[in-house]
Amino acid sequence: MGISYSSVTAIFRSGKHKTEPRNVIIGRRDSNTVWYPQNVICNQKYSIITFIPLVLFEQFSVFFNLYFLAMACTQFVPSLRINYLYTYWAPLCFITFVSMLREGYEDIKRAYRDKEINSQRYTLLTENGRTEEILSSEIEVSDIIILQKNQRVPADILLLQTLDKSGTCFIRTDQLDGETDWKLRIAAPMTQSLEDISILTSDKSQKVKIHSEPPCLNIHEFNGVISWKSDAPLSVENMLWSGTVIATGEVIGCVIYTGTDTRMVMNTNKPRYKFGLVDKEINTFAKLLFLGSAALALVMVILKGFHGPWYRYFIRFLLLFSYMIPISLRVNLDLGKLAYSWFIQQDKNIPGSVVRTSTIPEELGRIGYLLADKTGTLTQNVMIFKRLYVGSGSYTIENRGQISKLLKQEYAKPTLAQYESQESLASSALPFGRKRKIVKTTEALRVTEAIKALALCHNVTPTVEQSTSALVDTSAKYDNEYHSTSDTPRTSVTSLNTTLGSDVFELLSTRGEFN
Repeated sequence: MGISYSSVTAIFRSGKHKTEPRNVIIGRRDSNTVWYPQNVICNQKYSIITFIPLVLFEQFSVFFNLYFLAMACTQFVPSLRINYLYTYWAPLCFITFVSMLREGYEDIKRAYRDKEINSQRYTLLTENGRTEEILSSEIEVSDIIILQKNQRVPADILLLQTLDKSGTCFIRTDQLDGETDWKLRIAAPMTQSLEDISILTSDKSQKVKIHSEPPCLNIHEFNGVISWKSDAPLSVENMLWSGTVIATGEVIGCVIYTGTDTRMVMNTNKPRYKFGLVDKEINTFAKLLFLGSAALALVMVILKGFHGPWYRYFIRFLLLFSYMIPISLRVNLDLGKLAYSWFIQQDKNIPGSVVRTSTIPEELGRIGYLLADKTGTLTQNVMIFKRLYVGSGSYTIENRGQISKLLKQEYAKPTLAQYESQESLASSALPFGRKRKIVKTTEALRVTEAIKALALCHNVTPTVEQSTSALVDTSAKYDNEYHSTSDTPRTSVTSLNTTLGSDVFELLSTRGEFN
């Protein structure tokens, strides 16, 4: 927990960087006339100054805690005291202390995660044309950054150049929009054609300007213009948003938005104190019990009579009946949640699990419906073959021998070219005006076409690895990469994976090349 210099100075800075269009000269950070936020990520909820006030406010905004605070405060009045002070204040202070420890520990973990991200090192192309290693927090608007494969994009960057001659690269955006498919990005043609990108920083006479829109939330749109010898429009296909990961090759880009101006930060909600259903239910029960104890206290006052300081008796009766709401329940709940969070992180059946909010671990056991926007979220992009329906037939892994037999039977027939030539010869031999009888497709043909569709219907984009000169299959399932040279025999196959095993059916044995 702490207060960063940028967060303090940002309060007194002008808000022009948020509302006005942005003009950037590539590689010339000294030409920035407007103050831009520091390129840091801060997900902390508290600072050293705000920690105690905010935690106390969050704790006593709950009726359960507020009720016991009011009861404990009444014990400072001698005429209302019915027991020792520690009997009320000790449990309440213990609950508050445990809550403060939990909130402080979680906020410190957030600070360490932020520090780890802000301390990542990147390659900067300096004004003299050389490269220099800098921290992510030291990156400024207009800097030219060189990014490597599998490196996180530290800010919103305009793609200037890639190693691919076509000026394309792929990025992973799963941390930004949840999509696991690789996204294609295209470098600005004006800078992609340069043989040496360092000319933009070393040659003072070369000034490439970027005119872009003010920071906004929309990650699917971007409007800008790059100006050098002429003007060229820029779109979202030319941008690398902060938080994405470079999937293929080395790229070079110019920083446009930093820190709180990036799309990722603007779409991130501030951390807040979370209440689970159990807390809400206990809070509701506490209110009902309070009303019940107040009703009983009123009945006791009525039986005693409204003479003398009856309101004092009412409060004393209310204090006596306050034991109907057990304060130990809250103590047990807080300690139990901490224990549940620890057990979840230590569970060997779910390795790598991280509990980021220890106030609601019990909510996992109360999930009734799970809503997802796409099947990939539920299946983790892993589809398991169970059954294949073709026409009136049904095929499973148990009758895979029949599938293999049908495939061999179909591929033993003449090829398509031979079949068409035979058809043309047969058609010419028919009498004039007589039509050929339409032959129905066989079961073997149906099964073959279905298996072929399973094998070939995939999004595949081949890219070249510069270090090995090998072709890489950039398919939607990016974690199954394979390398293939042009001399490697290519065989189109499909694999029917089940819980019992895997069978591979060979369809087409050919020698081909990626083009």
